[in-house]
Amino acid sequence: MIWLQLVLVGIATGAIYALAGMGLVLTYKATGIFNFAYGGIAMICAYIFWQMRSEWGWPTLIAAPIALLLVGPGIGVLLERVVFRPLARKGASTTQKLVATLGVFELCLGLGFKIWTGTTRTGARIVSGRSVKIMSGVNLGVDNLFVIAFTTVVCVAVWLMFRKTHLGTEIRAVVDRPELAELAGVDANRVRTISWAMGCGLAGATGILLASGHPLDPYHFTLLVLEVFAVAVVARLTSLPVAVAAGVFLLGVPQSVLTKVDLAQVPFTNHHFGGWIAEGLNSLKPNLSAVILIAALLIYRNLDEIGTAASNTTSGLVSRAIGSRRAQRSSWRLPVAFAAAAIAMPFLVSDITLPYAQITVGLAVTFTSIICVTGFSGQITLGQAAIAGFGAFVSARLAGGSLGLPVMITILLGGLAAMLLGLLAGFPALKRKGLFLGLTTLALALLVHSFVFQSYTLSGGAQGLRSTRPSLFGWSLDGPWAFYWFELVVAGLMLLLARNLRSGRLGRVLAAMRDSETAAKSVGIDLRAYKLFIFGASSFIAGIGGCLLAEQARVFNAVTSYDVFQSLLWFVAVIVAGVSSIWGAVLGAILFELLDKLINISGSSQLIIALGALFIGYLPGSSLVGLLSRTTGWLRTPRGLVRAFERARAESALDPAPASAAAGAAVADGLVASPFADRVLEGSST
Repeated sequence: MIWLQLVLVGIATGAIYALAGMGLVLTYKATGIFNFAYGGIAMICAYIFWQMRSEWGWPTLIAAPIALLLVGPGIGVLLERVVFRPLARKGASTTQKLVATLGVFELCLGLGFKIWTGTTRTGARIVSGRSVKIMSGVNLGVDNLFVIAFTTVVCVAVWLMFRKTHLGTEIRAVVDRPELAELAGVDANRVRTISWAMGCGLAGATGILLASGHPLDPYHFTLLVLEVFAVAVVARLTSLPVAVAAGVFLLGVPQSVLTKVDLAQVPFTNHHFGGWIAEGLNSLKPNLSAVILIAALLIYRNLDEIGTAASNTTSGLVSRAIGSRRAQRSSWRLPVAFAAAAIAMPFLVSDITLPYAQITVGLAVTFTSIICVTGFSGQITLGQAAIAGFGAFVSARLAGGSLGLPVMITILLGGLAAMLLGLLAGFPALKRKGLFLGLTTLALALLVHSFVFQSYTLSGGAQGLRSTRPSLFGWSLDGPWAFYWFELVVAGLMLLLARNLRSGRLGRVLAAMRDSETAAKSVGIDLRAYKLFIFGASSFIAGIGGCLLAEQARVFNAVTSYDVFQSLLWFVAVIVAGVSSIWGAVLGAILFELLDKLINISGSSQLIIALGALFIGYLPGSSLVGLLSRTTGWLRTPRGLVRAFERARAESALDPAPASAAAGAAVADGLVASPFADRVLEGSST
């Protein structure tokens, strides 16, 4: 009877996963947006329900309807109106939508830590946790029975809505052909609003049910919901019935049954594996969702993205000047000024702040790898932290133990090891791109983190591995100043390597591949070779950056430093800072790590990145680098406008009409629009 008990418990858990999968699929079907913020929304709803029940003492009959019917759907309506409807009007790319959802995710996480201090709570129960007898030897909790009944009702209601109601027909019409649906009188905005409300309502239900009687904290709870990504992908992000079946029978029940199975023992024998083999096999149990996710992505070789042209995954985020001669003729003043400021940093900051500057340099190198793969070639990668961590892991293993290789050598070997892992991550890019390539790299990062980084035998578990700082010709670089300047030299070399990747013919080939793979093929470009090349080169840079980060901390501890959560945050920081420019990596690293310490305002970096991601469509050039460039233009505008005004006034003495036209042409011919422009035009016409 123990197996029946496990199956019933698994059905209850799988029902929650089914709800989450339905929410993801429903939102994607109606809007073409994969909601990476699903876990964050679920966490916020769970905390609000806990606040009403446990802190304010509200009865369940009041708190539950508010949390399920008002809070979750209300968040969905707000997001659709404020964030995603403007993106839809602007024809946003896959990357812009993805980054916007990650911005919502980061904002939810920040609110969770700010409002509830990140303290682990015990989630409030929506119903009693006592058990009832199903049959002899089989008991099931009332809360589990409620979950099964609630999920059944929701599934039937959603199915009836899609098949029997006019709203369901409108949703299917908007998904298939939104332009034709609007011509037929369907209000696409209303349909998307309802879909977002329903999707976020299901996210709220997922959070409340998952947290019922279980630990609730922003970080781990949000990552827990990542498991449902596998459910959505198995359903190809389109089939609600398949999402329900996958959540229950592919994830919930197997997870429950495997708790009583020793995978390290050969079936029907007494043979038992030992060491790292047994550890790896038993790691399959808590990481079943990652295995299912990577398997589904490999099996489904053709996955179409809704609402986005295949060749337009990074439109609006990446400058089309990459690879052109104009892009290569950059001013030497900015690099020299920045290098001088970076070299002088130890003299300008305290010894307490200097370690954060060291981390910033390591992050700048790692962020440069994201610039190379996403900015230069248009390939979305969400697992760069795992690749950087793998390089640091190999370097720490080779420098320690019986080998004891020089650290300078192990850094290079770590970069090469990361390059091999990057080539492995690049193979899926040969068949897919956009969202599904991002999910594939995310799944690979989950596997590396679960089976390598969390292994006590390989990586030392929570204690990690000792990471030694290098020495050069007998001169130790262990000191804070010496190591910082060593990092600057390495960072300069990696930035130079990245600059060479975007220069000349190679840069033009990568830009052509990014803009249109079909057009690139038509002119004879070998896409397979160039995709693998850019993944390998960027991963080498990421591995070097990971080594610097581990040596700065003096320990390789990937449990917290190189997990999937970091990959997502790093990707958002780089995209918001500016993925079209190498300087975006530097600005992103400063914003991500150093800004809080310099202005002494906790959480400012996270808030700026989250808001930048939410409203990325409104930023000039869709990045902070673009905003800074525009601001620099504004600073130059008064002088240019004075010249235009003087030229216009001189010409107006002969012919007022041409003078006005000349002033307008002068402003439009290279001056940035500003409030001063109106004054010039007004003065010239006067």
